[in-house]
Amino acid sequence: MKSSAMKKKELAPEDAKLCANCGKVLIGEYDYVKTKRGTEMYFCKGLRCGRAKKR
Repeated sequence: MKSSAMKKKELAPEDAKLCANCGKVLIGEYDYVKTKRGTEMYFCKGLRCGRAKKR
């Protein structure tokens, strides 16, 4: 007996969000920016990927 909670949920291609800095698939928390032109951009929460590159 498998419960519905145990089934693996897969992301649809239109639901997948990519970080604008590093290009990784964002799972969980992320930052969202909508520009004046209407472009939607997503970033790792707190720009973690940007901090890792500077070190």
